[in-house]
Amino acid sequence: MEPREIHTSLLQKINVPDPNSEHMHKIIRKLVNPEEGRLLLALPGEPAELAAKTGMPEQTVQQKLREFMEKGLVVPTSKGLRLVRDVLQFHDANLSSSEKWVDQELCDLWRDWYEIEFMPLTEKLSAVPADGAAKTVRVVPAWRAIELSPDLPMAKIPPEENLRDLVKGADVIAVVPCTCRRSLRRCDAKVEICVLFNRGAEYAINRGAGRKVSAEEAMAIFREGEEAGLVHTWPFALSPRLNEICNCCRDCCILFDPGMKFGTLERGLAKSHLRAEVHKSVCDGCQDCVETCFFGAIEMKKDPPGKKLKAEVDPDKCYGCGACVVACSPHAHAIRMRLVD
Repeated sequence: MEPREIHTSLLQKINVPDPNSEHMHKIIRKLVNPEEGRLLLALPGEPAELAAKTGMPEQTVQQKLREFMEKGLVVPTSKGLRLVRDVLQFHDANLSSSEKWVDQELCDLWRDWYEIEFMPLTEKLSAVPADGAAKTVRVVPAWRAIELSPDLPMAKIPPEENLRDLVKGADVIAVVPCTCRRSLRRCDAKVEICVLFNRGAEYAINRGAGRKVSAEEAMAIFREGEEAGLVHTWPFALSPRLNEICNCCRDCCILFDPGMKFGTLERGLAKSHLRAEVHKSVCDGCQDCVETCFFGAIEMKKDPPGKKLKAEVDPDKCYGCGACVVACSPHAHAIRMRLVD
């Protein structure tokens, strides 16, 4: 095969929507040359088997397989290493790799693909009826918001929304760069702040992309994200067991940015079982909560008989992230979380 055909075949196996995309070709060409591409197309297989197929020395095959894993091109399976399964896994695995493999040019190439191809495609898909599609990502309430809501019945909070217990129950934990923020850099939020668990953490640590952390360190990372106004999300559809919790901003996130622009958040994002509630007698009208809320769920309204504007939460728009509770807590502590069915 010609070099162009090799890279196109790789993109087809990765299930890229348009394997002829010039932007994706620039990315894949930067990551692998044609000879390496032939090796990737021969996966899965043992090094000796792959060496026989490609004519490469077995030692070279082993070295290349290690490099492919470090670059986020392959993932381990029971049958050996295989190519990442889709463009989003490719995006996340590659952009969470160590600085050795991720330079500014690569970040810029991913940004160009996102802005020129991914966003227009997402806009087109937003016009297609969702027809009750299953949610794939859930909001995990800020633990600080739960701490600031003393009336919450802790025993009734669903286990998948109890951040402290989720972290305590993990076998291995690692922190990795936020892949969206790393490429777009539209905000000042911290980059090394997304947390992987169990198999996801092991994968990141083994390929040199993640830093192993304790449960206490992970909670401190989440607390830092909460104080910065970030929202915890868990892409639970990827694994039946906890694999990852992201700390998302609204400017760079591949979920929130298009979801807010095209009104499609509710298609894939599941709300938590908590909702924010304002104690108007305490609200000082600062509007920090309005600015913090990703979902446009809070408005300032007059609270008769007084003339002063007070915050009011629309429970139908609230996703139960708790960001407003954390934003309010330093001065007024007027917002708390409540449990809903």
